[in-house]
Amino acid sequence: MTPARLAAELERRARDLGFDRMRIAAARALDRDRATLESWLGAGRHAGMAWMARTAHLRADPRRVLPDCRSVVSLAWNHGPGRAAAQPGRAAVARYARAHDYHRVLGTRLRRLAAWLAETSGAPARAFVDSGPVLERAWAEASGLGWIGKNACLITRDLGSWILLGEILSAAELEPHDGPHEELCGTCTACLDACPTGAIVADAVVDANRCISYWTIEHRGAVPQDRRSGHGDWIFGCDVCQEVCPWNRRFGRDPERATTDSAPDLDGLDPLEILAMDEPTFRARYSGTALMRARWDGMRRNACIVLGNRGDRSARTSLERARRDADPVVRAHATWALERIGRRIAEA
Repeated sequence: MTPARLAAELERRARDLGFDRMRIAAARALDRDRATLESWLGAGRHAGMAWMARTAHLRADPRRVLPDCRSVVSLAWNHGPGRAAAQPGRAAVARYARAHDYHRVLGTRLRRLAAWLAETSGAPARAFVDSGPVLERAWAEASGLGWIGKNACLITRDLGSWILLGEILSAAELEPHDGPHEELCGTCTACLDACPTGAIVADAVVDANRCISYWTIEHRGAVPQDRRSGHGDWIFGCDVCQEVCPWNRRFGRDPERATTDSAPDLDGLDPLEILAMDEPTFRARYSGTALMRARWDGMRRNACIVLGNRGDRSARTSLERARRDADPVVRAHATWALERIGRRIAEA
């Protein structure tokens, strides 16, 4: 099968599996993106994500991950901007996480696609979904799928940035698409202006030390007090920089897909319920979702921060109970929340 026919058949199969877009780039070293990554790591902007530094030497050249790699396939999955905002009284969850864990959903399909490609071409192929040392956004940009926006998200002309990315590294020769994609943010600074914590410190540069998504998902242990107030109602992740992006205003969710991968109870969480939940209940309810990344202890910590930011005096009984919790991190955050509510009441 010719490189062009192989690429065309791969794209057809990708669409059959539910992927919205697919583009291909010829494998090579991404020197510019390697330098950008090294600068980001050197400035400590990866915060506590030490694995980013440990695998940095692999990320810019796919041939270090898959020997003899010749093609990098980037695939996009629209995760649904049509979801409603969290209901009043509910804490906000990032939209990508309001469904079954995308690592499992996309990973299963990507592995099937990679297996077909390897069998058909006779060349090795490996699939990744945010789980390996691959510069996902850089390869998607290089293939022409989209461009890395000022909010550091991959933005596409027709799907905006409400997408999840996956990659297949292949030793087969596939006809590449034209790339890289031109940058189309122009003079817009909506995402920089709207970020609640000032985490976007320069165009396409996000400092994890300030990012709500980092603190609510990746970080283990206590959140520094000077970071908590900026979290507002976000209990898991943050979408502000995408919600204000003009490229995201016109794109809706496929209603057929909503019936297969959505989890309606994740459109908003009750922080009081999360705080009171024991670990077996948490696992039974949220196993198979992205919330497991933050773990039971992290979600209860996050619930305390949301309750403190709200200043709702009706939460005091639950927080007083949490102040006697076995987990010292939960105790400390419950105490902080109570003090914050107390100040709000005194100022009223």
